[in-house]
Amino acid sequence: MSDLLAKLSEYDFIAVIDASGSMSTEDMPGGRTRWQFMQETAAQFCRDLGKLDADGIDVVVFSGAGTDTHTGVTADKVTEIFRTRSPRSSTPLHQALEAALKCAGKSAKKDFVIVFTDGEPDDEEAAKNVIRRAANGLDSDDDLTFLFVQVGRDPGATRFLKTLDDGLNTKFDIVDAKTMDEAEKFATTAELIVAAIND
Repeated sequence: MSDLLAKLSEYDFIAVIDASGSMSTEDMPGGRTRWQFMQETAAQFCRDLGKLDADGIDVVVFSGAGTDTHTGVTADKVTEIFRTRSPRSSTPLHQALEAALKCAGKSAKKDFVIVFTDGEPDDEEAAKNVIRRAANGLDSDDDLTFLFVQVGRDPGATRFLKTLDDGLNTKFDIVDAKTMDEAEKFATTAELIVAAIND
């Protein structure tokens, strides 16, 4: 575990959270909405990574109603962010990815972006192009990593995220995608992240 934590200390972390209307779907364990379920996951993510990233992580929340960027976020702040937003409108993923990349590169550390989303984006090609440009502009394949975690079980989202993982044909493969079930099989957040970096 100490080796994992040492590796992760080399990274700044950015979480991207889907607040589109479909996140209000009640299909998660215990009859919860995707939004409620993801809140717990995102808060745990921030708690775990806050131990590694002393200045907090950056969080981008997005929907067709707008994209908000929060810096220096702790687990308590994540709960507050969720209170101020509710699922609505569409899924402009490309705008959220662009906002995340603006947060990246703020230090000499590498960057890790985790994206929680439940559906297909408004513009698939635009989202792919944001990642392609980022990947093709890197000097090393571990300078930037995207991990997409699918919330819910929409087959269209599964298909789209698989194309991000396996079908972008970029200079470096910087994308890993997991369903929520796959992500939860990892014993710790650190193990999940290192698996994505090594993918």
